[in-house]
Amino acid sequence: MSTRNIYQLVKKCSHLNPEKAACIYQGNTVSYRELISKVDNLASGLGHIGVRKGSKIALFCPNNLDFVYSLLACAKLGAAIAPLPLTLQGQALSKAVEAADCEYAIAWSTVAKRLLDEQLIAMPKLVVLGNHQLDAVAFETLVNNKHLEHPFVEDVSIDLPFILTMTSGSTGSPKPIVFTQATKIKRAFDATIEYYKLSSDDKVLVSTPLYHSLAQRSLLVPLMLGATAVILPKFSVNAWVEAVEQYRVSFLFAVSSQLIALLPELKEAKLSSLKCVVSSSATLEAGAKSQLLDVLSCCFHECYGASEMGVISDFDVTKQGVPVESVGKPLPSLYVKICDNARREVAVGETGEIACLSQTAFAGYYQQPAQTQASYDDEGYFYTGDLGYVDKEGYLYYIGRSKEVIKSGGINVFPGDIELVVNQLHWIQECAALGVEDAQFGEVILLSVVCNTEAPENVEMALRMYLLSQLTDYQQPRQFMVLPSLPKTGMGKIHKPSIKELYLKKQV
Repeated sequence: MSTRNIYQLVKKCSHLNPEKAACIYQGNTVSYRELISKVDNLASGLGHIGVRKGSKIALFCPNNLDFVYSLLACAKLGAAIAPLPLTLQGQALSKAVEAADCEYAIAWSTVAKRLLDEQLIAMPKLVVLGNHQLDAVAFETLVNNKHLEHPFVEDVSIDLPFILTMTSGSTGSPKPIVFTQATKIKRAFDATIEYYKLSSDDKVLVSTPLYHSLAQRSLLVPLMLGATAVILPKFSVNAWVEAVEQYRVSFLFAVSSQLIALLPELKEAKLSSLKCVVSSSATLEAGAKSQLLDVLSCCFHECYGASEMGVISDFDVTKQGVPVESVGKPLPSLYVKICDNARREVAVGETGEIACLSQTAFAGYYQQPAQTQASYDDEGYFYTGDLGYVDKEGYLYYIGRSKEVIKSGGINVFPGDIELVVNQLHWIQECAALGVEDAQFGEVILLSVVCNTEAPENVEMALRMYLLSQLTDYQQPRQFMVLPSLPKTGMGKIHKPSIKELYLKKQV
């Protein structure tokens, strides 16, 4: 692997093809020459306010070009950046900033004010994005003006911490996941560029929130390759289709909920430029995969992974004979085993926790060595917290999160088994099964559903009758909740804690 850091890899692309489009955002095209110029300006400006190798910067920025400049400037300086959602408030905001030890921040004006009001960041160490009336450094001033080159930029090792990504939700006690530049480079080249056979001719769509590692890879892959990144401010069906058609996008990662939302439009869309679409972040139902195969004329992959490990398994769903219910086979040079609660490997076909050994592993949880060590076994396998099994052909099947297992009357119930059956009903749009506390059984099953217009008048009765014929007694839901939509994370994953909160409020 190259010892060049991320900034140096992108700068090399600017030397080879300076006028080529590096990024396209809302009709604005930035060439590689312009990109490096703005990154150099920003890095120098950040250096003048005190940012050094090893500094930690909280980044509160929407999907836009400023995010790109910030990420690459930190790569040049050897600083670590913690990308965070703009929606964080209160304790969630303070805990995230404090957990990552951020002494600097680049923040949208509304968040910047909260950071100052709560004394989380000092004024001299705050850079503000967008229009504002705060007495703080303006991002626009730094990125658009040349500064005297400060003497603190040294050769930056690729083994330094680069990105601190919060574990899902960033509430409670967040665990920042540490990524080095080396990890990001290896994931980009070994697990993406070489695996999917990308080239500098590709155009890659970024359609998920950039504070998430999947979107960061979608951005960094084309920039380190000398290709073009097409950035959406946020996902919408129309914006996605228009971007693919207008800019001739050839490759993209998409979360499964995006692909499901796109299904009605894909038949009519002109997507001839697409060479490969990869579904990620949440597993697709087999029926949805079949529908996508009918409307996509390119390679269609599904991958499974964990933030700490990157992509673990993948397969081309368009190939004949592959089991579409699976999440593919482990990537080359990556090893998977399935273990019981005592971390003993189980037999083929038996469900247990998914553990993997990978060269694209994270560098640990920030300042939490005990938790980092506890997530590995003596052989170096990382325990994902996900449940699954491997079949005789080596295909991996994802069942669900181990923390989501419902323990009802002393029996473990897997929510995915229930959801798979419920989703077969044509009038169910989406569903989620989870456990809620019960005095007699410990937990009982709550089934929350979203219906379409073909749903029967009495949804709960229809579900009860159907499930009695499809599930065993201990899998039967005791509680039902019909919602207009299921709460989701920024990555489109169903957020079960929010469903449980809605249910508990209704019980009061």
